[in-house]
Amino acid sequence: MSTTTAAADAAPKPKKTSKKKQSRVNWSHEQGPVVGAVNAASAAMAVAAVGSLPEVALDPLWAAGAGAIGATASAVRGDQPLFSRVFRGVRWAGFAGWCSYALATGGPWEVATMAALGAGTVAASVFQPVSRSYEIAREDRQAAEGEVRRRAGLAGEWESRINRVCRVPRPGARVTDLVEWEMPDPRTPGATRKTGLSIVVELPAGSSSWRTVARAAEALASDADLPDGCGVEVASHGSRRKVLLLVSTLDALAEEIPAGDDYSPMSIYDDLPTCMHRDGSLGTVNLKWANSLLIGATGSGKSAHLSLLIRQLLRCRDVMVFGIDFNGGKCFRPFLQPWLEGKAARPAIDWVATTEKEALLMLDFLIAAIGVRSSGYAELMAQVNDDKVPASPEVPHLHVVADEAADLPAKVKNKLVELSNRSRGASIRQTTCSLRAVSAAGEQLPKPLIAQASVRIALRVNEESELQRLYGYSTGLPKADELPEPGYGLLQTVPAAPRLMRGHLVKPNDSYAVAEATDQWRPALDAITIGVARGVYEKRWERATWLGGPAPAITVPAPAAAPEQHQEEDVPKVVARPLAEIDLAGAKESARRLREELEARNRGQEQHGEEGQEQHGEESDGGVEEVFEEIASAYGDDGDLPRLLVLAIELCGEAERVHYDLVAAEAGLTPERVRELLRTIDVEPLPKPFRVDGTKARGYDLEALEVAAERILAGEAVVPDDLRDAL
Repeated sequence: MSTTTAAADAAPKPKKTSKKKQSRVNWSHEQGPVVGAVNAASAAMAVAAVGSLPEVALDPLWAAGAGAIGATASAVRGDQPLFSRVFRGVRWAGFAGWCSYALATGGPWEVATMAALGAGTVAASVFQPVSRSYEIAREDRQAAEGEVRRRAGLAGEWESRINRVCRVPRPGARVTDLVEWEMPDPRTPGATRKTGLSIVVELPAGSSSWRTVARAAEALASDADLPDGCGVEVASHGSRRKVLLLVSTLDALAEEIPAGDDYSPMSIYDDLPTCMHRDGSLGTVNLKWANSLLIGATGSGKSAHLSLLIRQLLRCRDVMVFGIDFNGGKCFRPFLQPWLEGKAARPAIDWVATTEKEALLMLDFLIAAIGVRSSGYAELMAQVNDDKVPASPEVPHLHVVADEAADLPAKVKNKLVELSNRSRGASIRQTTCSLRAVSAAGEQLPKPLIAQASVRIALRVNEESELQRLYGYSTGLPKADELPEPGYGLLQTVPAAPRLMRGHLVKPNDSYAVAEATDQWRPALDAITIGVARGVYEKRWERATWLGGPAPAITVPAPAAAPEQHQEEDVPKVVARPLAEIDLAGAKESARRLREELEARNRGQEQHGEEGQEQHGEESDGGVEEVFEEIASAYGDDGDLPRLLVLAIELCGEAERVHYDLVAAEAGLTPERVRELLRTIDVEPLPKPFRVDGTKARGYDLEALEVAAERILAGEAVVPDDLRDAL
């Protein structure tokens, strides 16, 4: 405390001194080229005017002598460039010579004399900036030379230290680069501070590798007498003989750095800020393609850091967070509170599992979504020329956060491993949190989860072996005692070496604030993914008995209204009406009759070949068209619903499912075209084939078709022209 107080008390004093010096310099010397020349001319004019008075009768030699002394002093100044010395000497001689001439001729009032003074003033004001530029160039050159000498001395000091401490054989280590860190000062916006330096060292041939230096990191810090909280981090630098030393000379982690109240939108493709490193630089993680692992002993700040990671994920416009927490959802409840209180339209965490049954439902849903998303967004991946699903607000990235994962049942752990291994291309990733990084059978984390985590965060642990299990046994890791307080830890983004860091400080009410602030841009789950198991997904909060009461309604915002210039009077308006209110009298019977005719036609094709197919087709064309007109008329001819969607709904009949090749056969389209058209209104086939009337094939569920119809009738979905004109 005393050191900090003394430093704080002493900090303002240099600033005050600096201001006084700056003011004195501006007043007495840096007057500008014109003002300086005018002042000199005014002084010469005053001396000539007063000295020429009869009462004074100043001898011209006095002015000439003063000018000679000034010119000589300027010419012999060794700290000035030659041009500046010549200019200053000529200026002294010029103004003093003019003053002597004016005194010798009886005064300065002759026109020619005044004109000579004006010309000299103009010349002085023109050449003064040139002289000053030479002086600045010399000052910069001297400063650069001094910096080079200082850096050379610093490099030599570290060369000697490395050779001595690490016992490097001759010709010894050689410093090839040295860069001092200028990092932003979090306490003073816009200001920077020096926090340490990076040193690149090349070891001589035949000596040990960079790991030799890494093992001596603590001894190097001690030899350099670095302040408490500072140290030396060592890593390879492109080859085994090149070593990168990160030497911190200021403990940037001494003070907690609050996460702040910045909840502005981000993307899963962005680097998410989470911590500060010992050199004062911000630490970030990128979770678009990476699984992450967070461990920490009890009281290490692990829960707070997990909350920080969730906070940054929620800021992303293209991310949905799923959570697994068998402690009654304690980790995620603060983020759900605004929704539970009616201050947010949707839950910040889209799905929370607090039991084994619910966790298996969630993980089975996500595992099934891998193939569905990969095939359903094949065209989208082709457009961006990638073999992985791109994330966007329309197709959100899904991120699973599992808290206290080591205590989960074996079935759940196995599902997490399967999801981790297979889901990267479908834009599904996960963060696993645990007390320890132990992979022994029956306890803690499965080994594949650790192996697949390319972002590894370890907060304060009780034993150094915990760090070695996570990061390896021969990487020159910082010691466990370098993580003295909650929030301290190591961050590694594979394949880089782990680095010491301190997580940003989050407050208890930050979870509430970020959930409320990000509600306006939180994405909704895409229709293709929901189609994996719509009933399971949509009833997820009905099963959440751990909330202690019924879950609030989830409001999905409707698409933004079209601009006014497109609301032309001649465009027919859609009248919203629920599907249940549409008159379906006779529609079921029509669908049944149509299905029987189509099946009879198919049987006829198998028995009579192509000839019988053509004949039967000619006989039935008119009847099928008549039945379709009857079906369409049941919904009305006002153009609200596309005829293809109406046909698909009615063909479901009592089976409540329909094969899309049946829809295609009746509509006169190919099955591929039917799938393409219905996909424009977010209707996707079921992921697996099903049987209807003895035939097994892919197709649609009645519920999905009716949901699409409801959205169209409610004005929440726009029917493309291709679909409306398909029949």
